[in-house]
Amino acid sequence: MKTLQIGLFGLGTVGSSTVEILTSNRELLESQLGCTTQISKICVRDTGKTRSVDTSNSILTSRPEDILLDPKIDIVVEVMGGIEKSKEIIEAAFKNGKHVVSANKDLIALYGKELSELAKQNNCHFFFEAAVAGGIPILRTLQTSLTGNHINKISGIVNGSTNYILTRMEIESLSLESIIEDAKALGYLEADPSADLDGLDAARKCAILASLGFHNLVKSDQVYVSGIRNISLEDINQAKKLGYKIKLLAIAENKDRGIVARVHPVLIGENHPLAGVQYEFNAVYIDGDYLGQTMYYGRGAGGNPTGSAVVSDIIAIGKAILSQTKPELAYASMGNKDLIDIEDLDFAYYIRLVTDHDKLGQGGLVDLLDKKGLKIRSMDKTNRNLEISDIDKIPENTDLGQNLVNVDQFVIVTERVREKDFKKAIKDLEDISNSITVIRIEEDI
Repeated sequence: MKTLQIGLFGLGTVGSSTVEILTSNRELLESQLGCTTQISKICVRDTGKTRSVDTSNSILTSRPEDILLDPKIDIVVEVMGGIEKSKEIIEAAFKNGKHVVSANKDLIALYGKELSELAKQNNCHFFFEAAVAGGIPILRTLQTSLTGNHINKISGIVNGSTNYILTRMEIESLSLESIIEDAKALGYLEADPSADLDGLDAARKCAILASLGFHNLVKSDQVYVSGIRNISLEDINQAKKLGYKIKLLAIAENKDRGIVARVHPVLIGENHPLAGVQYEFNAVYIDGDYLGQTMYYGRGAGGNPTGSAVVSDIIAIGKAILSQTKPELAYASMGNKDLIDIEDLDFAYYIRLVTDHDKLGQGGLVDLLDKKGLKIRSMDKTNRNLEISDIDKIPENTDLGQNLVNVDQFVIVTERVREKDFKKAIKDLEDISNSITVIRIEEDI
């Protein structure tokens, strides 16, 4: 019986879980695969470091060539993260005839097509299911189960960290800032949380989903991105009153005139399936021309879910090796549709405007918006005591020793309007407000 030899780069959270799954479920995996599996070498920076999994020191190495140049190793698993070094390792693996599994979304979003072409040149398989949505098998679903459909739209909660924060804001009435340190302690956020909070992590996943779902190359720097830093507890509460929840969505659309790829907070109807996705869970909602709407749900991050996806790719490659199946590469046959700028899309908008007393009456605001071409679906004016930290421009004569300031607050929902026209229309509002928050309402979902 053949033994499938595996070389692993990285033994952090995902690498350790991958080793644990391959070891604990060895009999199950080998019964499905029809051969034995063996982790031959693990490349790490520090071979003397204490590890969370029991590995023999004899298989640890700090030399990449011990894996890349070993003719017995069939599959290279890259779970070390980063871009340039990981890219070099994967390129070397292909050039040495080794199949590759990667969990590296940053790398795939930038170089997925380039690496797929190199894999093809060397007759190698290249799988990266773990790069998007952790344990949810969404990439394989797009490439296999849904191939009979034209995919019209993909909408997803693909960053568990921000969904965890937004869920706690809603359920526990906490501010975003108060949850961030908690999320770091629990491992949901890095020490520098920018990639999560600013939407960059979700944008990379959006690029991969759009590319594979629409067979059209989309890179992460082509995705419109806006994060959740400006979402306040007040917005969460006002959205709830209006029948919405606020979620950070990755959205890709395949239109006749081009591809849309965007990541930003949205108001979504409280009864939509995505609105019910809580805490660190992920979900991807897909609309196909014949299938209709389906949703795929599960844990989107963490060692075990991601390690599970890595192992599924190892098994898929193992089966392909045994059956001598020709590589089918995810980034093959990419189209070249243009990307549509978000300013050329239509949305309804939620506006929360805070202003000094008597600066602007409700009728005056309606007249002003009407003159600018904005039609109002609903408007609510209240006198509120808001925290000073929630207001951009502090009103004159405010007692800075007090944490609260008394202001008028307008919560407005507009009719649908072209984004570039909306931006022009609300420019005057910035001059007459102490703070203004705008969130798009996602209705076509």
